[in-house]
Amino acid sequence: DVYPAMFPLTLAARVVKLYTDEGDIVLDPFLGSGTTAIAAIKLNRKFIGIEKMKKYYDVADKAIKQAQADFETDLFRRQ
Repeated sequence: DVYPAMFPLTLAARVVKLYTDEGDIVLDPFLGSGTTAIAAIKLNRKFIGIEKMKKYYDVADKAIKQAQADFETDLFRRQ
């Protein structure tokens, strides 16, 4: 199931990078499919996401968990 207002990860990453520094917290009050949270993870930011629809929360949760695992694996490889 794809969120109807999904936008490219590159766009979310550009905005997150432009307005935050590493370690900052990114708030996404309309989490949707989790694109902004994933951008935050990839750019070493923390995030808070709010989603009222269970089906989109489930989609985002799965994608975010995968992004977190990928980020941790990537950190391990760089060391």
